[in-house]
Amino acid sequence: MKTLNEQVDEIKNMKGSKATKKAAFIKLGLRKYEIELLLSELPKPIRESHKFTFGVEIECLVAASIMRECATRNAMPFQYEGYNHTDNNHYYKFVSDSSIMGSNPIECVSPVLTGKAGMKSLETCCKALNEANAQVNRSTGLHVHIGAQNLSDEAYINVFKNYQKLERIIDTFMARSRRANNSRWCRTLQGYDFTWCTTKSDILDAMNGNRYFKVNACSYSRHRTIEFRQHQGSTDFEKISNWVNFCAKLVAWSKKNVLSSEVSSIDEIPFLTAKEKSFFKSRAEVLA
Repeated sequence: MKTLNEQVDEIKNMKGSKATKKAAFIKLGLRKYEIELLLSELPKPIRESHKFTFGVEIECLVAASIMRECATRNAMPFQYEGYNHTDNNHYYKFVSDSSIMGSNPIECVSPVLTGKAGMKSLETCCKALNEANAQVNRSTGLHVHIGAQNLSDEAYINVFKNYQKLERIIDTFMARSRRANNSRWCRTLQGYDFTWCTTKSDILDAMNGNRYFKVNACSYSRHRTIEFRQHQGSTDFEKISNWVNFCAKLVAWSKKNVLSSEVSSIDEIPFLTAKEKSFFKSRAEVLA
């Protein structure tokens, strides 16, 4: 027998309009003011204009011959290339990365992706990598780029301010090697002052022009993106897609919002649904 709270959460997370959820709350026997409060707490859907392009860089260890075979079998478009930072919309690049320790190190760089089709493409990529027995270790990372070309200076700055206030909570669902200042490739934002910043270039100056932070300000000039570098290496689509979604929702929320103080629990993250909070709580428990 489900508790009342469990039934309420189930309705909040189900697909459908507010009207559908309101009817379900009424059927549950909730009072009018309780229903209005619950409906006001529902996350507002991100309009089509607020959807972002995204891209991922998956650092891993995988033999080229096997990877070619698995990518071809899964109809995953790919090219092996020399080290470069050139964007494309058509295929996955496999490029060298000297920071990865182990045999057959490679960085799998996605094309510019968007929407459900982009997620489906990413899922196919993960499937091919796993079929090829791609491995990750402490030296590998997962980098997520979110398109920022249409962000105002204020919204862009808000992303860094908000991540700084979320960082200690984000640390709880990241591997220990990626927390605080434990990795030279994704340094903490703690201790940096963004209050004086008024332009995108001010953020870059505040971070001394260095890209090796959990949020990288250097990627804007080269790719017109914000790069999130904190996540540990992974080829697991569920983990990757949830983190991409987290980063995209943070950027969307930052268009009009800035946190006034540090967030002290996953439940307080304002832009996540109950289901999304549950996922990150489970990750925090595993990584505790």
